[in-house]
Amino acid sequence: MKLVKTNKTTLPVTEAPTMTSLEMVDYINADRKAKAEAEGMSFPCKKYRKLEHRSFMKKVPKVLGEAAEKFFAVDTFINGTGGEVERDIYRFPKREACLMAMSYSYELQAQVFDRMTELEGSKDINLMDLSGLTELTIRQMQDRVAQAEKFSFAEHGQKGSSLMTLRKKEKKAIKKAEQLVKDLIQFKLCDLGDFPDEGEPA
Repeated sequence: MKLVKTNKTTLPVTEAPTMTSLEMVDYINADRKAKAEAEGMSFPCKKYRKLEHRSFMKKVPKVLGEAAEKFFAVDTFINGTGGEVERDIYRFPKREACLMAMSYSYELQAQVFDRMTELEGSKDINLMDLSGLTELTIRQMQDRVAQAEKFSFAEHGQKGSSLMTLRKKEKKAIKKAEQLVKDLIQFKLCDLGDFPDEGEPA
């Protein structure tokens, strides 16, 4: 996650979602397994072989050409003996992930496209951007402020963290937003007018 500075505060900005070559291989094998089982066969089998990551890695430059090197990355994992090991992978944005999936099947491309679109949808809200608050309903405003507080505390609320300064700035912004919501609620209640006392005609 990157941080971008504005005149008011420093806001978190999420990067575009990606899918690794490891995840792609899992998707492909899951697709092959489902097809094999649907045809009453076990997986892997002669018709539906298990794809190895190294085989997928060799195919990437053939599909993406020279552009493939832009998506090259290194993954670190813990092996069976507890040692830390690095391995070469690719990290694809949506377009390239779909191209790689399409090179195997259109059904797989559709699955990857849907998954990447889902990830994009979960990343498109900056939880600390409260600038459009007044355009929401009271309930939506309350939920929005609560989400901002939850995000700020989880991401920047650890004691001793260098992000505590950012947390303090965010708390001020959240407090102002909370007060704005309270003022609007009070205004709407007053706008309803005076109710007649019991026994008086309405």
